[in-house]
Amino acid sequence: MTAGTARVAEVVVDGTALFLDKRFDYIVPPGMDVSPGVRVVVPMRDSVRSGIVWAVREVANVGGLRPLARVIDRVPVLTPHQMRMAEWLCDRYAATLPEAVSAILPGAFRVRVRKVIVPSADAPVPDDVKASTLFRFIAESEPEWSEIRARSKADERAARAWAEAGFVREELRVDEAVGEKRRAYLVTRASEVDLRREAERRSRRARRQSELLLHLAEAGEMPWDRRAYPLSSVAPLIEAGLVAVAERRVKRAPASLDAEEPWPELTPYQVAAVRALAEMARQGHGVALLHGVTGSGKTEVYMHLIRGAIEDEGQALVLVPEIALTPQLVQRFERRFGGRVAVLHSGLSLGERREEWTRVLEGEASVVIGARSAVFAPMRKLRLVVIDEEHEPSYKQEDAPHYDAREVAMWRAREAGALVVLGSATPSLASMFRVERGDARLVSLPVRANRRPLPPVDVIDMREELRAGNRSIFSRRLAAELERTVSEGMQAILFLNRRGYAHAALCRACGHSMECPRCDIHLTVHRRADGHVLVCHYCGHEEPLVRRCPACAEDALVPYGLGTEQVEQHLLRTWPAMRVLRMDLDTTRRKGALESIIDRFQRGEADVLVGTQMIAKGLDFPRVRLVGVVAADAMLTLPDYRANERAFQLLTQVAGRAGRAETDGITLIQTYQPGHRAIEAAKSHDYRQFYERERESREFFRYPPFCELAVFLASHSEERLARGAAARFERELARSPSAASLTVLPAGPSGIRRIDNVYRYQVVMKYAAWQDVKEDVVRAYRLVKEKMNRLGGSAVLDVNAQRIG
Repeated sequence: MTAGTARVAEVVVDGTALFLDKRFDYIVPPGMDVSPGVRVVVPMRDSVRSGIVWAVREVANVGGLRPLARVIDRVPVLTPHQMRMAEWLCDRYAATLPEAVSAILPGAFRVRVRKVIVPSADAPVPDDVKASTLFRFIAESEPEWSEIRARSKADERAARAWAEAGFVREELRVDEAVGEKRRAYLVTRASEVDLRREAERRSRRARRQSELLLHLAEAGEMPWDRRAYPLSSVAPLIEAGLVAVAERRVKRAPASLDAEEPWPELTPYQVAAVRALAEMARQGHGVALLHGVTGSGKTEVYMHLIRGAIEDEGQALVLVPEIALTPQLVQRFERRFGGRVAVLHSGLSLGERREEWTRVLEGEASVVIGARSAVFAPMRKLRLVVIDEEHEPSYKQEDAPHYDAREVAMWRAREAGALVVLGSATPSLASMFRVERGDARLVSLPVRANRRPLPPVDVIDMREELRAGNRSIFSRRLAAELERTVSEGMQAILFLNRRGYAHAALCRACGHSMECPRCDIHLTVHRRADGHVLVCHYCGHEEPLVRRCPACAEDALVPYGLGTEQVEQHLLRTWPAMRVLRMDLDTTRRKGALESIIDRFQRGEADVLVGTQMIAKGLDFPRVRLVGVVAADAMLTLPDYRANERAFQLLTQVAGRAGRAETDGITLIQTYQPGHRAIEAAKSHDYRQFYERERESREFFRYPPFCELAVFLASHSEERLARGAAARFERELARSPSAASLTVLPAGPSGIRRIDNVYRYQVVMKYAAWQDVKEDVVRAYRLVKEKMNRLGGSAVLDVNAQRIG
């Protein structure tokens, strides 16, 4: 730093308000060690906030700038690459810079910053002040000014007078959401000779102390096992200056690259795929679509590519769409790569997530596996990105910033010169269209790794079942195959993409259906130990299910439609000896429950697994012979331009769970629409047929991938304000310079007009390229958002939206 200049830190301050979407300048006090990427505490108006240092520069004139209050980190928690990524997120998804930072940095690094009032340690306090209830409150609670003000204005006046007199003072508190996991170690403070001499001297009268000194003479330090060496044994050694206590961050030692299980022989198709992808990796950045049928061994291809990246001293990122896929995948990867594997997903505790993030940041992990948010992992030597089940919509973030993890991964790979592998048995139309345009290379695995054929898929026409007098939820064929499968000691999976006991409660007398009092949505019937209840899956409202209809007063209110709970109950009623597990959102909420269900089914502790879409992909159960799709029609009637694509993908994926080992498998699809094109294509395992027909439809109606969608959504407790905000946004777009490049659908209610008594109105836009319309769309969005914030509502903009409503 030259004479007459001062260091100034540019800080991105935490917060959601639009006025915080910029970098604020603060003076770096002399002697304070600050670098980009560290967390700091800064004064703002009358309070303090946390933030991230974005840049540090020398400035000649710093008049009027306030100083940084505190530095939280010794080393940066964000890398330069991640900071560039945050700026890209703002540009691509119309996010604010604090929103982008919040998306990248895990919640484990959040801090709570407070100015608290505490008694002064060095000022004499009069006895009458000490005796007052207010002073005791301050001493015991260490409150903020607002908490004192909440007691009374008189208390605030008194406390401020005490502050002026020096009886109390302000103190800055920075509370981490979670700290590093640390462990106490015993370390030597004497030479080996002295330790051994002292050990001999204490060997008779203090055996534990002697034993500890010999251990330390050999090792130099050791974790402090307080049961083996309690404080009563250690304290004399500390007082004698022989031993000290030091804290160390708990680390998991990295394993060697030697596999803990043998690498299996690859099929010719796998060998060709590995060679082609490895050659792309050597050439630098590229995108490949690995299209492999279910059971074709895509994961084995990934692992060979990862081994190559590690041997090249690089790192690999593996993204999966659901936490449900993580346990099995992590086990396989750890058997190959041991402690080099880090796991990042929302199912981890804050402490676990911070530990794994730190391992990646410090280069201890070579492979990162996780769901959507793992795309932000602080990897410095990225060589390979794998996006497994790339077609899954869960890669798109539903909350602000509305990023798509696939796009973020591709941006990261481009920056790092890494290879991207998109893997799927049912590639998205967007990815296959990318291949058509020449932006990605297609690599195929057309047969299963065990060289067995794909399981036959039979379609059961449920209309025929009704005509034959069968009103059960299972067709006669599915019931017979279930009995045969279980009697032969094999396993079955039953798939229904709807949780709960029944879809709705319907009056058979007047047709009234029970709706949530706070949302415009049917209440779902759930089964409880003491009877059925009605539950809203959006706001959580619950009420008992009674027979009397509130509309016509007839005792005719009954559950209608199917859910996974009803399928489970029907199985247990019909076949009491059958062992059944259910895997859906309701049974996997508790930490560890998901892994437990998967492990139990894997070990053969259940005959049948009933579940929603989380059982449809990526899981490998070698003893599954039968897959039954209980009600395919629930997927075909959704008001979504992707409904056909999602139905085909789910049907194909769940069918692929059957016959994955040496057992012949079969899939049965129950439907009232056997001629639907998604079902016909799934029956014949014909991706190409489905792709061509769906591509033609999308192009005709101009839906992605032939355009991009953005959705503006205004929400308010007053319907007129939500409706007015959407209409205002539409008007702003109509008068913008880029109006000709936009197709704007009229403002109207969202798919669910009201959730938890908040009304939702939207505007849908279509455009060819975001960069052509970004400036005008973002201007209109921010204008309306600021107005809605002032009115107590909210507005969000979802760029590259994957769904409407």
